[in-house]
Amino acid sequence: MIKNKFMELVDRVDINDNIIGQTTKEEAHENAYIHRVSAVFCFEPEGKLLVQHRKKDGLFDHSVGGHVGLGESYEVAAEREMKEELGIVKDLKKVGTFYGNETAPRNPTIDHFFGLFEADLTVEDVKNITIEPKEVEKIIPMKLEEIVSDMNQNPEKYTFGFMRTINFYIEKNKLPIPLVKVR
Repeated sequence: MIKNKFMELVDRVDINDNIIGQTTKEEAHENAYIHRVSAVFCFEPEGKLLVQHRKKDGLFDHSVGGHVGLGESYEVAAEREMKEELGIVKDLKKVGTFYGNETAPRNPTIDHFFGLFEADLTVEDVKNITIEPKEVEKIIPMKLEEIVSDMNQNPEKYTFGFMRTINFYIEKNKLPIPLVKVR
């Protein structure tokens, strides 16, 4: 495996999240190697989830998300990404980890193991959000029910990872919200 200073190294994991080697993020995406991602659901004081409108492809995604670097923990990656993408630091509550199985016709080679966290933001936190303009187009507050309804009607607008984490979050918290029909 040839690496240069621009390639991001990540742990390659199996279906049970055991580390089985290392690879680059690019190689993992090209070859459908399972690797780790951290995501954070940031909730504003009114209970709405902050949804990220991504700059690179226009898709809607987690409030914060990114790859877990080689040897890095899910939590450290989540904290780093929150600081990078939103410019804030908050205590995180771990929701859990799960295998996302994102391979699909639209996304044939991306396969992630997710670490999902949540953060409750104050009014002051929301005012202090400074989005990373190279990555984030904008942040949109939405009710979970709204997100799920729109995901079911317009799945092409959302990342598969976000669809998987929404379902995981709903099930884990036993919320009375229908699940997203992931295609």
